[in-house]
Amino acid sequence: MIKRTIPIFITFVVGMIMVGEFFIPHSAYRELTGELLDWGIILSAGAFILGLVNLIQVHLPTVLSRGTDWGYKVVLLGSLAVTLAVGFANGKGRLGPGMEQSFSYKWIFDFLYIPLSATMFALLAFYIASAGFRAFRARNTEATLLLLAAALVMFAAVPIGEGMPGIGPYLVVLKDWILDVPNNAARRAIFIGAALGAISTGLRVILGLERSHLGGD
Repeated sequence: MIKRTIPIFITFVVGMIMVGEFFIPHSAYRELTGELLDWGIILSAGAFILGLVNLIQVHLPTVLSRGTDWGYKVVLLGSLAVTLAVGFANGKGRLGPGMEQSFSYKWIFDFLYIPLSATMFALLAFYIASAGFRAFRARNTEATLLLLAAALVMFAAVPIGEGMPGIGPYLVVLKDWILDVPNNAARRAIFIGAALGAISTGLRVILGLERSHLGGD
């Protein structure tokens, strides 16, 4: 009981203090919330360490027992070990302009991590194209409007659409209107909905109604 009550109490107190920052414009209060934010950064760093330990605990037994896809896990753990070794040895990282940077650490990031990330995002293009094909099927009125708007925007965005004699400039104007008015309205509605969802989730956590982070239901 105490293991759940104390974390809920701490969450409530800290959460209410951080919410009060938006309503109490006092320098001493800002210093208090700044100190709490610094402690939050420290706890985040600790969470990274726990994630590292969990990663090793999950994948190392599979490597030792030659389980499913153990070769990929060897590459993962080996890359992790090399990056950590280079970082602890001389990895200054990107500390800012004019500050020393480790060539080896920067090389790993620029020539291994970034190309692999670009490859992963490039592979996602095929899934996006497949999802777009399914979404653009004119099964009802809404899907038909989506299909027509998407086709018009794509056609007006390429040189052949812009350069069509007579109607090219009108297509560009219509494309800009679609992007600036209906598209912006839908994006703002999604952002507002996401913000309200985040606020409601935060309130549930502060008030102790949401306890999944404590291992409860």
